[in-house]
Amino acid sequence: MYSGAVVLLPNSQYLFLDLYSSVAAPNHSVTFKVPNGVYNLDVECSTAANTAGYEYTQLYVTNEEDGVETFFKSGTVTVTDDLIEVLLVGEDDKTYHIKAPNKLVDNTYNWGNGSLTGEFSTLTSDLQVPFNNVDDLEIYGENYGDYLCVGKNLWFVYIDDYATGDEFSLFIHADASKSAPIGTFPILADVSKEAALTGYFDSEGSGQGSFYYKLDENFEVVGFAPLKSGTVTISVNEEGVATAQVEAKDDKGNTLSGTCVTDYVTFIGQEEATLFSVSNKVKRVNKKVLAPRTKVKPTMVLKK
Repeated sequence: MYSGAVVLLPNSQYLFLDLYSSVAAPNHSVTFKVPNGVYNLDVECSTAANTAGYEYTQLYVTNEEDGVETFFKSGTVTVTDDLIEVLLVGEDDKTYHIKAPNKLVDNTYNWGNGSLTGEFSTLTSDLQVPFNNVDDLEIYGENYGDYLCVGKNLWFVYIDDYATGDEFSLFIHADASKSAPIGTFPILADVSKEAALTGYFDSEGSGQGSFYYKLDENFEVVGFAPLKSGTVTISVNEEGVATAQVEAKDDKGNTLSGTCVTDYVTFIGQEEATLFSVSNKVKRVNKKVLAPRTKVKPTMVLKK
């Protein structure tokens, strides 16, 4: 479940729960409730079913200027049809017993909610990526499952020219029936659709979604542009040659485009099984740094 950052009010209390279930909430596309069950606090953040992840389960109490976080070390979250009951022990050794109705605002389809506003692209003009270094091109994708929405899988897809350091790093949301992210995907902020999800910076300054990156010889980011609109098209022919075409605009209105054609293409499923892999070359050392890899300085999110 994706729940974008929220605007925090002063002199208030917020309880954030990071819950994992092996089943979808009932009537997910109509109403939104947390699936029933007992969720045990998991300090290992394994994301296993019926756990509450330590890292993002916290109590946040604000004052006029900032706030204080409390993390938890043990306990449970019990969910029934009508009630969410929290019984957690904090790292301050206090026990927190909180009850709330099991009736939530569904923010699943609001990709980028709470993100930093402004123009962040480092580009000063349009960019055409040539992708003409045949021996240094790669298209690589990993499937992270129905992380954002039931019925669709999130793919991290990378289109690289290692010789020049040009990379399109894409969050592609594809129908769960697909074994690879093949097709034409509009660049959108709506995870209810098949799409390449728009690039943005979250409230902590981390880059999320689809970006163009310029990398130096050490594969450090030296330039970037969040993609805000356009299309991404990926195809693979009978000979195993893949074509990835990007036509996009960044947050400054610059046009970015490029067509990568290569037989060095790999798509990997959730269980680390290679769903599709073709190459006439010796496999290169994997230089991937899984997104998000870019950060900008966030601004205060506390609302007066």
